[in-house]
Amino acid sequence: MSPFSLRLVVNALRAFSGASALSFSASAGSCLAIVNDRAECLSVVADMLVGQTAVHAGRIEVDGVDITTLPAGRRPCVLAGWRDPLFAHMNVQANLAFALRARGVGTQAVAARVRAVLALLGLDGLENASPLSLTREQTLRVMIGRVLVLDPAVLVLEDPFTSLPPVSRVAMRRLVGRLVQARGLCVVLLTREREDALLLGDTIAYMSGMEIVQTGTALDLFNRPACDRVATGFGHANSLTVRVASIDDDVARAHLPGGLPVEAMAAPDVAADQLATLCIRPDRIAVIFPTRPGMAVSADPDEPPLLEATLTDLRQMGDHVLLRFRLANGEELLARRPPAPGLQRVKPGQTAMLAWQPAQAIAFPFRGEMG
Repeated sequence: MSPFSLRLVVNALRAFSGASALSFSASAGSCLAIVNDRAECLSVVADMLVGQTAVHAGRIEVDGVDITTLPAGRRPCVLAGWRDPLFAHMNVQANLAFALRARGVGTQAVAARVRAVLALLGLDGLENASPLSLTREQTLRVMIGRVLVLDPAVLVLEDPFTSLPPVSRVAMRRLVGRLVQARGLCVVLLTREREDALLLGDTIAYMSGMEIVQTGTALDLFNRPACDRVATGFGHANSLTVRVASIDDDVARAHLPGGLPVEAMAAPDVAADQLATLCIRPDRIAVIFPTRPGMAVSADPDEPPLLEATLTDLRQMGDHVLLRFRLANGEELLARRPPAPGLQRVKPGQTAMLAWQPAQAIAFPFRGEMG
């Protein structure tokens, strides 16, 4: 069986006593993206997968074989990332060949694998280059190449695109995507950048600290977040603390501090007369700039509540406009709208009416954090 057809299964893995259990899987020809804004947590996951640190509990399997206690040098999981720099005293070719020679692979076989990886990663002509002469993008290509020569079952990439300039980030994302598809690689991408996960992840796991709070497709995490941490951390939703007045047909009718009415779909365990965290994504907020006072006010009970707000900032972001509003009670909301011509005439200080359909927002049980 080809090493690229192997599958990774991680079950109830714990880094230390009391840590949350981590469970996830990745198959050949796919990329699992694990997103966490804390680099140290990603490093712990990477080290457990490749055997650079012992696990407290749990199991790691590749193709049904338990590798949990195997040392790093014997694992079919390999790691590429900036914590493991190139050997500065060796040229590119020697860096690529080092692990193979350390494992006793014959000279001709080493040369053949190195040539193949050089061509695969667009490194032809750089065989004799010193690592110190390489660009950041070229350096990353060599870092990936020196583990690809081992024909790994699982390739773990730890925040690989960090510190790359924008053009290089685009190029390297495309390269990794091509490797996954063309070579049938099983890739675990550990990243702090949501965009990396969206562009490369067939499945995405969102972590908060050392806990995986939701795993699914991008649409799952955007449209059906499991909790407010996913909604705000991955979906970049606004977060408002509200008190629920009533719940009818799964719609929570609630009030912001100061009595401002809002509505949202009620997540499980949300109850009347309790605090909740209402999450609404910026692109789900409708914005109306009245041309005269009172023209946008509606008393229709079937219409969503309108919130009067003051525009405090407006930023042109190219494919959208980001607007920041302050509500009457002092809370702020971000809204994201297409760059319509009418927005070009809008200035900070103008009054606006904000609204959203209840189905576009979710009220989650209040966890104690304000804001």
